[in-house]
Amino acid sequence: MNTHKRRRSLSHFLGVVAAFCVNLAGSLFGSKIKIRALAHAATLLPRTHPVATSFGTIQFWCASASAAKRSLSFFRTEPDTLNWIAANVAPGDHLWDVGANVGIYALYAALRPGVTVTAFEPVAGTFHILAKNIAINGLAERVVPLCVALSDRDRIAPMYLSNPDPGAAMHGFAAPRTFLGSFEPVALQSAIGMRGETVANLLQVRPPDHLKIDVDGHELAVLKGLMRLLPTVRSIWIEMSDEADTAGTNGLIHDLLRSHGFDLENSTCAKDRNRLCKRDRRRPVAVAKELPAYPMKCAGFAGDAVPR
Repeated sequence: MNTHKRRRSLSHFLGVVAAFCVNLAGSLFGSKIKIRALAHAATLLPRTHPVATSFGTIQFWCASASAAKRSLSFFRTEPDTLNWIAANVAPGDHLWDVGANVGIYALYAALRPGVTVTAFEPVAGTFHILAKNIAINGLAERVVPLCVALSDRDRIAPMYLSNPDPGAAMHGFAAPRTFLGSFEPVALQSAIGMRGETVANLLQVRPPDHLKIDVDGHELAVLKGLMRLLPTVRSIWIEMSDEADTAGTNGLIHDLLRSHGFDLENSTCAKDRNRLCKRDRRRPVAVAKELPAYPMKCAGFAGDAVPR
């Protein structure tokens, strides 16, 4: 067994022991006191984990095993995504983080003065942690979380969960499928699905200057709902896994983006999981129609607060 598995096994064992002790202590005072004690323990036990970055320190609320894992592996999981944000998202820009999870990259981007973010996360438990992370870092004026799944249609559809733990990934919107293929869901919830164009128009959200799209196989549907927003987007960081190459999805994504003036640049990440698409400056850029150019307000919304 490797070191990582030993650490995971030890942390799981200690968690079980702690839960047993709290449960046993509560049982000594009757069922009502026990339930209330467990509720208080669940509220008090989650702790924040600070991560020092080049832009400042981010506090992550570790309310689940998956959320804790994401904060502890901040620099290891996708260093290429951090590098893309640092190199491309500049003060004054607005980022749409599609598939934000607990907010790792949304928060990192928003540490830079003048950068605003709209973070999309449709899974309710994960959204709770995302909203908490935004609050405890004092970034509510720069990051607005939306419990919405971006897609190619406006509808309410099932969100099929591969893991009920908040902060987990590899779920499927509208179908139990990811880029790895179909899976047997362990839980189900209803989720709001919206086209990105609808979000910009109906909710008056500032259109993105940059897009980060990581939705485990739903990327093409997301792009189809963003067609009229793409002309003003400067760069797109999108998950295009090797498995999606086999299914032919990556080719469709590439053709769609190329038709909108984007070139796919060489990837520097392991297994080409994420790919960078930047606008080819040699091609004329169309002007987005019927989409108001909102000034930079609170996290890209029309309002009075200007990000610090």
